[in-house]
Amino acid sequence: MEGLKFICNEPALTYGDMLVVADLHLGVERSIFGGAVELDFFSRARERLLRLIYESGCEGLALLGDVKHDIPNMPFPDRERLSKFLKELDDRVHLSVVVGNHDGGIRELAGGIEVHGAAGMTVGNVSFSHGHAWPSERMMGADWLVLAHNHPCIEFRDRLGYRSIEKVWIVGEIDARKVRRRYKSFNKGMRIVVMPAFSELVGGMVFNSVKGRELLGPFFRNEMFKLDDAETFLLNGINLGRLKDIKQR
Repeated sequence: MEGLKFICNEPALTYGDMLVVADLHLGVERSIFGGAVELDFFSRARERLLRLIYESGCEGLALLGDVKHDIPNMPFPDRERLSKFLKELDDRVHLSVVVGNHDGGIRELAGGIEVHGAAGMTVGNVSFSHGHAWPSERMMGADWLVLAHNHPCIEFRDRLGYRSIEKVWIVGEIDARKVRRRYKSFNKGMRIVVMPAFSELVGGMVFNSVKGRELLGPFFRNEMFKLDDAETFLLNGINLGRLKDIKQR
């Protein structure tokens, strides 16, 4: 994929010497378990990321939105943990953050760390955006657009009715005719990657049972992505084929 590489068995990719993950939703455990269970997913996420940085040899790390979970603010202890989390990562590699819809106030928590607005950022021939807001027109000139936000999953169901849900990558093409309604200038051959969530606790959108307009973000609500023809990949690299071929009837 022209420099974009999925990391096997992880919801993470590399582009050049940059590791990219999305939807950490740090602090979500508090909204799920309350104060009854003490879980430190900040440390767990940090160790996972440091391991991936070491194994990939990357010198940069991009967090593609929804770094934190609580909107608009976090409880004070989690704010302290998040500031420390970001600083420790930035001490190891060059850290950049793209603001997601859960990331209100993250600029203050990030201190002097590089933070990009909701439109996203472009590196080389790839644009990166969380997916809850429109990318800028400049970003639409790239060859690839990497989005997050929907936490894509696929549901498997056997003949006895047993079900399992797995995180997946979604890779496909834009619908140039519909994109033209929004953008005067864009790359008609642009392809899109939808990233699975890095968080171990958040749910996801089941792409083989929802309709495009039910998905989150302007690209999906305006049907600018050729969803039915998109390919789906499990985290272990298995290609499940086109989405229309695994749709639940």
